[in-house]
Amino acid sequence: MKSDIKYNFRVTNSINFELFEQKSTATSNYEIEFEKLEAKNFKIEVRRNGFRINEKKIDLKFEKVAYEYQKAIFPVLFDVKEGSFLLANFQEISDRISLKDEELSLQYEGHGFQYIRSQFLDNVAKDGYAMTNYFFSLGLMKVVMLCFQETENLEQYQFQWDIVPLETTLSWKGKGVLNSDTNILKYYGQEAQTENLFEKIKAYGIANKYLQELSDQAALITTRVTNETQFVTTKLDFERSETEIKINNPYFNYQEKLSINRN
Repeated sequence: MKSDIKYNFRVTNSINFELFEQKSTATSNYEIEFEKLEAKNFKIEVRRNGFRINEKKIDLKFEKVAYEYQKAIFPVLFDVKEGSFLLANFQEISDRISLKDEELSLQYEGHGFQYIRSQFLDNVAKDGYAMTNYFFSLGLMKVVMLCFQETENLEQYQFQWDIVPLETTLSWKGKGVLNSDTNILKYYGQEAQTENLFEKIKAYGIANKYLQELSDQAALITTRVTNETQFVTTKLDFERSETEIKINNPYFNYQEKLSINRN
């Protein structure tokens, strides 16, 4: 990429899952702007454009509260220096969150609201460390960071992903292969450790009275993660990136797709 050039991307993140009798779909849309400053230094701006659950705008009270808090953290800016990501507008985001918190605290009350509020403020807005960790836990940022890796570092690459419905994280060990003729990077992650995921499924089923216990067959969980990124000429200069997460279990089926495409 040439210096002083900006590239804009549109992002769609969709999640479909079935957990016992619960079925849900969610879609988030983002825009990303990359600005190259020099060699390996960039500025990145991420904006969130919308979020829908089951093809509808959010209308339930608690979902709406959570969404309003989430809206306050965007846009977010990163400085990338020699491959290291630095959150560049922490104070600006903190100020927006404070204003939004005051607004929502005047509108809502009760245990449900206070729980969502405290979870968000503690896990996202407590300090710069918490906020940085939150952003880097997002699937979008994990894919962006994957695209910033040097090819040789992908031969043994650990890929982590948050499985939001069960509030847990899976980690795959895999490798990426770059086809020098097509400039397409393909990454495939092997089976993740799923013991904690199984415990989450079991706890959910028992808590919601779907079952008393799970059979050995119910403990069978298959998972996979794939990514395909089309580069133009070199790393970072890419046209598209497609990531897919799949989890299959008798009681929990999950599919997540994250697509990044240059405008």
